[in-house]
Amino acid sequence: MKKQKEPLVGIAIVNWNKKDMTANCLKSLKKTTYKNYKVVLVDNGSTDGSVEFLKKVNPGIHIIKLKKNYGYTEGINVGWKYVLKSMKADYVCVMDNDIITVQPQWLTLIINELEKDPKNGLGSGKHTFPDGRLQTPYEGADDSYKPDTGKYNFIKEVDAFVGPAMVIRRTVAEKIGYYDENFFYGPNDLDYCYRAKKAGFKMIYNGKSHSVHIGSATGVTGSAKDFLYRQQSEGMMIFYFRYAPISTKISMAFRQLVRTLFTRKNTIEPISIKNTIFHKNFPKRMLLYLAALASALKNYKYIKKSNEKEKIIR
Repeated sequence: MKKQKEPLVGIAIVNWNKKDMTANCLKSLKKTTYKNYKVVLVDNGSTDGSVEFLKKVNPGIHIIKLKKNYGYTEGINVGWKYVLKSMKADYVCVMDNDIITVQPQWLTLIINELEKDPKNGLGSGKHTFPDGRLQTPYEGADDSYKPDTGKYNFIKEVDAFVGPAMVIRRTVAEKIGYYDENFFYGPNDLDYCYRAKKAGFKMIYNGKSHSVHIGSATGVTGSAKDFLYRQQSEGMMIFYFRYAPISTKISMAFRQLVRTLFTRKNTIEPISIKNTIFHKNFPKRMLLYLAALASALKNYKYIKKSNEKEKIIR
């Protein structure tokens, strides 16, 4: 009996002025033992020579250049659509550029599990920080920021997961579309899981598949950090306004208000007094918060889409 061909997986990655980090991600992918995959890199208007540099790192990848930085969500959607429409892939893996695939069979393990049932729509593995601490495996799991002891080395259907390297079946996108572009960069992944579950698909966490996710890799300061605060606050409020009960909606809005004054110094470390910073520019952040709140109230009820062709440099 002839062995069935592996499903085609298109891995979509977004880069913005992080050529060295993205290069490390691309180099790690070369170790992947799954044979039938291709990589699409979407460059979000980088000005650091990323495109030329990354072409040399992996000449076989397809690179799409965008006119400017449209944010993670719009950027990854461009790559996602290319994977499905031009490559005709069976799955897309939407991957952060700070992922290091330390396990050669990481993709094989996820695809093999998803292939067991057409309703297995989304898959994600276990992710740890470089120092070995566990990241949140899936929504509702404990032990985040604690050393990975192997406790989560199992396979389980879950409600949602944070997806630094999330594998999505083609039929999911055909039914519900792509990421909601109201989100600049998060929590678009959780939102997509909720939408997929509502459409009848299952989210499969596979703790036997392990990758390292550096996390908090933007490294921005000053006005850029304030810009990301604005985008992140709006994203969190859109998500909670869309799905949470009224008391939790109010709580999230208040939480984002508090962040105009205080936030964590290091976002990949737990909340503590030592890991807290007071924002002297809180009047500016207050104005950003009010803009984020107004936008979230306006936009949380609908899924935003855009035309990817208008963003691409031909």
